[in-house]
Amino acid sequence: MIKVKDLKRYEEYIIEKRRDFHKHPEVGFKEFRTSKIVRDELLKFGFKVIEGVGVTGIVGLLIGNNGGKTILLRADMDALNVQEQNDIEYKSINDGIMHACGHDTHTAMLLGACKYFSENLDKLNGTLKVVFQSAEEVLPGGGISVVNEGHLDDVDVVFGQHIFTIETVGTISIKKGAASAAADCFKIEVIGIGTHASAPETGKDPVLTASQIIIALQNIISRNISPLKSAVISVTTIHSGTAFNIIPEKAILTGTIRSLNNETRFFIFDRLKETAEKIAELNGCIANIEIIKGYPPLINDNEQSDFVIKIAQDLVGIENVKIPDEPLMGGEDFAYYLEKRPGCFVWLGGRNKNQETVYYNHNPKFNIDESSLLIGTAMHINIV
Repeated sequence: MIKVKDLKRYEEYIIEKRRDFHKHPEVGFKEFRTSKIVRDELLKFGFKVIEGVGVTGIVGLLIGNNGGKTILLRADMDALNVQEQNDIEYKSINDGIMHACGHDTHTAMLLGACKYFSENLDKLNGTLKVVFQSAEEVLPGGGISVVNEGHLDDVDVVFGQHIFTIETVGTISIKKGAASAAADCFKIEVIGIGTHASAPETGKDPVLTASQIIIALQNIISRNISPLKSAVISVTTIHSGTAFNIIPEKAILTGTIRSLNNETRFFIFDRLKETAEKIAELNGCIANIEIIKGYPPLINDNEQSDFVIKIAQDLVGIENVKIPDEPLMGGEDFAYYLEKRPGCFVWLGGRNKNQETVYYNHNPKFNIDESSLLIGTAMHINIV
């Protein structure tokens, strides 16, 4: 077991890299500066490097001793379209873009692990493959490119982690089995016949129809899905009309579907389409439905989860390792990796213990206690 104290000499490097990435955030598929820095660091560490995976992603390979297994560690690099509100010296200088989900820390922690193994190659009894992935925040995500381009074909196991501020520094959460939901999007275009608002009988009202569809979609969850199977349908935007006295020609709805297994997921796809089309037909309108498949459900392998739980308990103490009963309903495109190979995805506590207010991931005031970075790096190293 490599303890956190054994890695103190790497802390300055990891923090420096994290702050640099935080100050210069880049959104999905545009992580050109970040990608170049990662490439240069890996080459300096003696890794073989493949560039341009999913546009800007980087894959690195370090071959150790005695053959052995090939293990993949993954970090994501992209930021969000969020205006940062933190007053810190390394605040984002890119207007309207911020590392509000901690991907700057993921990249820095994995670089720290790469630096460690480049200096301790004798401890690597196998092959280490690292993926610095593009566009985790973009559907369908950069992870699908990693899989489709064959970068998991020679891999035995896969591991990743995500920092979050629900939990404080020194806490690690590992959910066995279904750990995170599939994240899909939908768009429903309701086409009617516009007319004067004082004479609705002379047209076909897409606004009224869209309203009925919104309500009916919730019946899918409450009446078609078992209460023992979690799922969410949320309509998040509705756009229609130009004036108070005109019934418009069109209304457009968009939203998200979250589910924890593919059976439920695909049932909702079919039922949503059927519901929207039938209600539109009933009102003399037409409904055009587009479902944009996002990440699949993230399913942690039970055996690999037990393996990682033991490592986490040895590193931070049994009392600081949480094994939740319930999954998160957020999406995570590491799910693509886990569909292909067994592995485990870990949640790393990042909130300062003295900070009572929780600025959760995607908040403009999101920030982490940097003492968490060495814990994340130590998890990477000990898993390998």
